[in-house]
Amino acid sequence: MGRYGFLFPGQGSQKPGMGKEFYEKNETARGIFDTAEKLMGDRSLKALCFEASDEELTKTENAQPALYTVCYAVYQALRAMGHEGEVYAGHSLGEYTAVAAAGYISFEDGLRLVQTRGLLMRDCDPERKGGMTAIIGLDAGAVRAVCEEVGGVFPANFNTPSQLVISGLKENVKAAAQRCSSLGAKRTKVLNVGGAFHTRYLAGAALEMEKALGRVEWKSGKGKVASNATAQVTSDPALIRENLVKQLVSPVLWSDSMIGLIRMGHTKYVEGGPGGLLRGLARSIARDVPRDAVRNVQVISVEKPDDAAGL
Repeated sequence: MGRYGFLFPGQGSQKPGMGKEFYEKNETARGIFDTAEKLMGDRSLKALCFEASDEELTKTENAQPALYTVCYAVYQALRAMGHEGEVYAGHSLGEYTAVAAAGYISFEDGLRLVQTRGLLMRDCDPERKGGMTAIIGLDAGAVRAVCEEVGGVFPANFNTPSQLVISGLKENVKAAAQRCSSLGAKRTKVLNVGGAFHTRYLAGAALEMEKALGRVEWKSGKGKVASNATAQVTSDPALIRENLVKQLVSPVLWSDSMIGLIRMGHTKYVEGGPGGLLRGLARSIARDVPRDAVRNVQVISVEKPDDAAGL
């Protein structure tokens, strides 16, 4: 038995075959997948997770419901084993998993929401004029200054103090990345996404998500949720809903969120989903921020049922 903070990854963490072992070996997880299969309608959720190619799974409209389901199934399997959550945080898409895991919305409503979100994000830039690039090894102040200098590009993900993602019109993103390299960035990496996510360019999508979020039933949850848009934690359903709207047009303040949670005394976490991206970010945050509490953080990444049993 144990109490943890639960962390849920966002789009980009998906991988072919994800969740298959949990489905085959864990009855609780199997029930989640079976429910999702019925709700997906014209697409097979299980086929997307277990059989789809990397190319097919990477599509925004496929990745979002698939990853949401896998992460929620892992969480519920852990919960059935006696591992409860105290705080919940998710990176971008993962914030929806956090909200559902904490009990503020049902799994079914969460799945409908991320289906809508995936379609809105897919369709927000039909001409593919927007893009995103990771900037590694340059501090946030320098990256912000470059974005303001170039124009049409914005900091979108503050993953660690020295790893950011910029987002905007492709030509502006490219110019800003080149400028960051000239200022000493160790590396830049173009991300395989179809739009300028987490910027004002998604204002139309945010309006539609606000309508969708208003159509679901909101409940009192069982833990606090960290907001990507504000880096604050709350248990107020109205504020959680408001923050999910802001999220599409605001940068992901992941580093500040994690540091805030750790300062509150939450130092034990489980990453509930495929891969170990958030564990890696936690190590970088601990390395880049010289505070003892941050250095004591522990993040366990759960890949398969055997890993979960060992918690």
